[in-house]
Amino acid sequence: MKVVVYARVSSERQAEKELSIPAQLKAMQQYCQTKGWTIVNEFIEKGKSAKTDDRPEFQRMIAMAKRTNRSFEAILVHKFDRFSRNRDDHVLYKALLKQCGVKVISIVEQTEADSPQDMLLEGMLEVISEFFNANLAVEVRKGMTQNAKQGYNNGGTPPYAYRTEHIALGNQKTKAVWVLGPREEIDTVRFIFSQYAYEEMGYKRIASLLNESNVPTQKGGK
Repeated sequence: MKVVVYARVSSERQAEKELSIPAQLKAMQQYCQTKGWTIVNEFIEKGKSAKTDDRPEFQRMIAMAKRTNRSFEAILVHKFDRFSRNRDDHVLYKALLKQCGVKVISIVEQTEADSPQDMLLEGMLEVISEFFNANLAVEVRKGMTQNAKQGYNNGGTPPYAYRTEHIALGNQKTKAVWVLGPREEIDTVRFIFSQYAYEEMGYKRIASLLNESNVPTQKGGK
C-alpha cells in the first residue's frame, strides 16, 4: 500500500522530547517497512497546534487526498492526536477522507475502525485526546496565575527599563522576576511620564524628542 506520513509538534520544547519530528518519522518508516508499505510523501508541521485545522501542511495533505489522481491510499500518523486534538475536526476530516477512499492510520493506536469495537475505541481515543488538551490548558493557566500572584515572571520580554533576573529557590530550581534595569532607561521613563502628564505632550512629539536625543529602545532601535 502507498501511504503518506504526517508528523507534527506544537512547540520547540516538545520537539526536544520523544515526540520530536525525527522520532515520529523514524517510527513510521520502520512501521511501513514491517508492513511492506511505500511512503510516497511526507508532510511536516513544526510549531503548530492541533486544536484547529489551520495548519498549512495539513491542508495541503487534505487537498492532495481529495484529488482523483492521488498517489496514496492512507495517511499515517504516530498517534491520532498528531492528526487532530479537536473531536469535531477529527470526525469531519476522517469522514471526508473516507469518502475519498483514504484511511487515517495510527502506528501506536492501531485500530482499523472497520468493526464496531474498533470504531468505539477510536472514538474514545479522540475524546480522551481532546479532554487532555482542554484540561492541560486549564492547568497551565492555573499555574501561570499562581506564579504571577507570587511575583514571578511568566515569560516574555520585560518592559522598557526592566530586566529579567533569575533567583534561586533551592533544589537547583530558579524563578524569573523583573527587576529595574539601567539608570538611563529609568530616567527616560520618568521623562516620558513627566512630558505626558505635566506638559500635556503627545506620543509622537515625545518619541521625536527621544529620537532627536538618540535615546534607543531596549533593542537599539528608534
